[in-house]
Amino acid sequence: MERLLLPKILDIPPKLLPLLEKFNDYRYVIIKGGRGAGKSQAVGRFVLYLCEKYRLRTVCGRETQNSINESVYSLLADLIREYQLNFEIAASRITARPTETPINFRGFREQGAFNIQGMEGIDLLWIDEAQALTKQTLDVLIPTIRKENAKIIFTMNPHVHNDPVITMLAARADCLVININYDENNFCPNALKNEAAECRKLSEKDYKHIWMGEPLDQSEDKLYSFDEFERAKNVQHALAAGYGIRLAGFDIARFGDDKCAAYIIQQMGALHWEEIFVDEWDHKDLNYTTGRILQITNEYNVDLAAIDEDGLGAGPYDTLTRGRKLEYFTGFKNPPISPQSNPHFGNNRTVAAYKLKDLLMQDHICIKDKATIDELLTLKYEFDHHQRRILVSKDKMKKEGVKSPNRGDACIMAVSLIGQVKERQDQAYEPKVQTESAEDNLFKLAGVR
Repeated sequence: MERLLLPKILDIPPKLLPLLEKFNDYRYVIIKGGRGAGKSQAVGRFVLYLCEKYRLRTVCGRETQNSINESVYSLLADLIREYQLNFEIAASRITARPTETPINFRGFREQGAFNIQGMEGIDLLWIDEAQALTKQTLDVLIPTIRKENAKIIFTMNPHVHNDPVITMLAARADCLVININYDENNFCPNALKNEAAECRKLSEKDYKHIWMGEPLDQSEDKLYSFDEFERAKNVQHALAAGYGIRLAGFDIARFGDDKCAAYIIQQMGALHWEEIFVDEWDHKDLNYTTGRILQITNEYNVDLAAIDEDGLGAGPYDTLTRGRKLEYFTGFKNPPISPQSNPHFGNNRTVAAYKLKDLLMQDHICIKDKATIDELLTLKYEFDHHQRRILVSKDKMKKEGVKSPNRGDACIMAVSLIGQVKERQDQAYEPKVQTESAEDNLFKLAGVR
């Protein structure tokens, strides 16, 4: 496409021209990069151009929108006035007069509930600040936009490596991905260039994230970092003689869309552990779940197993320990811990989660299952009123649209048992204090009572 043939409204950075040239070849377009790259400006211009030429049901959306001021409404209105386009600007809607195309503005979540009614017939959806979209929102939204030839455009400043938009869509054949930064935007004003230069003087890390669009290794309130798990995939050790103890964690489904999960680790040496089995199932019958737990522990010769005893997990735990008298099962409960008992962490789940972090930081555990890693990367912490760290609860995560970390919690429960193993192994190597006479020992050796 010749740049000189484009109308003035489509005067955008050359690197973004594939948005215009290849738009009909893809269902999804992701435009990502740092501040000052002209991403929203370019897409806003393109959306107005299309709506003035064609009758398209158009929505500009974001994860949450408390008011019209949080949307791209002002950006579009300013462009319409600047280029004197033939649009009607109302209080909460913009309409192209030649085609009678309305542009609506939508937050996909309101008070934790999905707000996607009437989205099935959308032709064009633009989602700005797409790094804030949750996987749960995408899981509902994408199948809803089912009209033939419908297009979805995402503009975003990447937050972390596993932003759901990137992990779910970027590698697809029907997705066009364009990365652009301020130094590739020939329309970037000098004021922004100066701000970028000042930011770089203060912090190279902040500069790379804010201005060059590099994802953070870890957001401020996330427990684990992407790099920790990248290393963990490659932490491999041969099984040392005298080791091989296997620990399992079982997370029992509580909510309608939850799944039960199993996770098994094996001790490879005095300090090192390795993932050997991961499983998940959505069968909610407790008899089935109890049988599956028993089958897994027997098949993989598990030495110790923790079952989530809070909620529905109490049933399988009672059946296996009281009914079957199986002593290698233990219950995992998550009551608050008093500040006197632990001045750093507020409950058992947080203690076990930080034990896993300690193993990751020391390269003492190998974790390879991608689904488990993805779930663990969603875990966040906050501070209780004693200023101790505490993991954000599953209930709160669910309200924020984050999928329940079933495999992740099963992994954490398996790790919680490592302390028991170490205690037993330390006791095994402690010198034995003789409390009986040599004569008594000789009688025992001879079988005399």
